[in-house]
Amino acid sequence: MEQGKKKISVIVVTFKGKHWYDQCFTSLRNSALPVQTIVVDNASNDGSVEYIKERFPEIHLVESKDNLGFGQANNLAMRYALDQGCDYMFLLNQDAWVETDTLEKLVGIHNRHPEYGILGPVQVNAEKTKVLDGVIQFLINPDNVNRQMFSDFMMGTIDEVYPVAEINAAAWLIPRNTLETVGGFDPIFLHYGEDWNYLSRVLYHGMKVGLTPHIQVVHDCLEQVDRPKGYEMDFDKWLLLRATDILYPDTQVEDMIRQYRRTAIMKLLTFHKATFKENWEAYRFLKRNRTCIEYSRNKNKTVGANWL
Repeated sequence: MEQGKKKISVIVVTFKGKHWYDQCFTSLRNSALPVQTIVVDNASNDGSVEYIKERFPEIHLVESKDNLGFGQANNLAMRYALDQGCDYMFLLNQDAWVETDTLEKLVGIHNRHPEYGILGPVQVNAEKTKVLDGVIQFLINPDNVNRQMFSDFMMGTIDEVYPVAEINAAAWLIPRNTLETVGGFDPIFLHYGEDWNYLSRVLYHGMKVGLTPHIQVVHDCLEQVDRPKGYEMDFDKWLLLRATDILYPDTQVEDMIRQYRRTAIMKLLTFHKATFKENWEAYRFLKRNRTCIEYSRNKNKTVGANWL
């Protein structure tokens, strides 16, 4: 199939972000590669739905009565896009926008490198003057660093894609095969953590995650919207990330439970009250959620459009 005939579904989850919509949706409307834009609105109640209907009638809009979080809202749109026969999905944050040729270039790279299950462009600030600090932090993480990429940067011989372990889900190109193999986001995560969990599943199923350094998207993430309680990265989410990561062995959950119980007892015996409490709460959290964590791990190891 020719690149121009590929069916691209762009998925945007919205929540009280009207001041970004013109930039985001107009950039998709102007894409050189025609796209179907699917929006799931997470019960914004600020006029977002009416705004989108009036200014962007071409968008397929799903109005959720509840705030489903990032992952489950995307899952609704992913299922719809699969049913519509899409070849690629492009996840885009409401506070991000693309260049005219962004999607065309990403699809072209995937055609040349089909081993990649996700491709992510470089995310830059609204002024297009710098790479986002969060992207740099990912790239210099010892568990994620690609030494060849940094060497190529210094030598001026930058390739079109490099394998990495982490890349923020604000802009992901996902081929249909990835959805049919890995599935959607795990609903065990409400918001934050679901993208890192998903990346580990892509790697587990034998695909690569790629950064495309020549392609940029604007991610205006410095201006945040108010989010309900639970929309932050905390210690419980970190525990879930570690426990559900199927790149770790099947004993991961039990190993963590034993580790935190043993450490808590040691801290109690040595009168370290604060660290005892932290480790004991981690132990209790993992014990309480062990069944759903193990269910999640088993399902995510299975090939198929899970969670969709």
